[in-house]
Amino acid sequence: MKLSPAPITIKENEGFAKNDIFKRELFAKSLTNIIKNCDDELVIAIDAPWGSGKTTFVKMWRGMLKSDEYKIESIYFDAYRNDFLDDPFLALVGEIYQLLDKTNPATKKFKAQAIATLKVISKVAVNVGLRAVSAGVVDGTALEGAGVGSEAVTVADKYLESRIDSVEADKKLITDFHNTLTKAVEKMADGKKLIFIIDELDRCKPSFALDLLEKIKHIFSTPNIVFVLVMNRKQINEIIKLRYGQKAEPTLYLQKFIHLWAGLPQTLDRFSSNRKIYLNDCLWRMGFKQNESTNNSAIQSFEELIEYYSLTLRDIERSLTNFSILVNLGYNHHHGYALIAPYLSIIKVLYPQIIKSLAVEKISYEELLDDTKLHDLIDRYSECWEPEGHELRWLLKYYLITDNEEFAAFIEQSKQMSIRDRRPANIVKNMCTALETFLEG
Repeated sequence: MKLSPAPITIKENEGFAKNDIFKRELFAKSLTNIIKNCDDELVIAIDAPWGSGKTTFVKMWRGMLKSDEYKIESIYFDAYRNDFLDDPFLALVGEIYQLLDKTNPATKKFKAQAIATLKVISKVAVNVGLRAVSAGVVDGTALEGAGVGSEAVTVADKYLESRIDSVEADKKLITDFHNTLTKAVEKMADGKKLIFIIDELDRCKPSFALDLLEKIKHIFSTPNIVFVLVMNRKQINEIIKLRYGQKAEPTLYLQKFIHLWAGLPQTLDRFSSNRKIYLNDCLWRMGFKQNESTNNSAIQSFEELIEYYSLTLRDIERSLTNFSILVNLGYNHHHGYALIAPYLSIIKVLYPQIIKSLAVEKISYEELLDDTKLHDLIDRYSECWEPEGHELRWLLKYYLITDNEEFAAFIEQSKQMSIRDRRPANIVKNMCTALETFLEG
């Protein structure tokens, strides 16, 4: 069994043909139709928790957009990987410039106006200018008595005065850039919309994330460009509060920039869910043999526990790596082991300190239930695992009891005493020791 699922590869024009395990193509088509038929300036936010497949979705969507059916240009921009830049304007302009025809004179004009606009709006440029003309007086890098006289102060005053006088010219420059941008995109996109997808907005530096929203609204806002912001709304709310204080109203703030919110569709019923679908897809990509009885027990245990703990897709992947270690070490050939292995694999992700305690036998069964919040795991369809109420909990207690008399009483009370009549080796300890040997990266 592989240690991790084989990466999902999405070819440029593939779209949703092969990897749409969550059946989100219909949602992508609906989103595309809204964009095509809307004549207004439009910023859409796709809100979903971390690890829910947002990036995979937008990459498949881009393939669909490029197909012969739509032929719509799109840009994918990872905000997290670009937040080292001082100003988001430069990053956004650079992405658009890459799509333009470099032999067209209009492209050279676009580039020149972009540079001029950057000089106007960039805080860095203003700060550098002030330091240069004032010998550091304005930003405080030069101290009184260090040889900086009234001349430098006078020059700084004149510089600031010139900046005030140039406000109208700066406004016109930004307007001219906006018009040039509109024409350039219209020609490049052949009269259609350009869809600018910004991913990982909630993971980048707070200053970069919020400045990017400001730039989209005030400089890039045009009917020709539709921005699609991919984020976790809860996290972006925290970024807003971090910058503007805990009393800030994130909803009111975001209303200034975002016209439409959308959530990724979720499959959830008694028999299936996005988590279960993803789990089984990962197991298949990892080469896990699903037709063996003990393996089926492991899958059923995993399916129940990923829902019980509300794991993200990324949590599922990390848990499966732990599970693969146990399987490859042989801890899956027994029905009981197959039920315990998924639990310990998940606990290694959610509560790593518990694995350490189990490995050295420094935690009791009751403490384990409390610390891993396992009290509510109940099998409501069977009473055969009383007094614990669930087979997994019964097995954990069976392996964790250290007192012989208590163990004998537990076996006597249990309806499974006919098959459990001897003191067991602590397989839980052995599994946890194995997991502790391999540290997470």
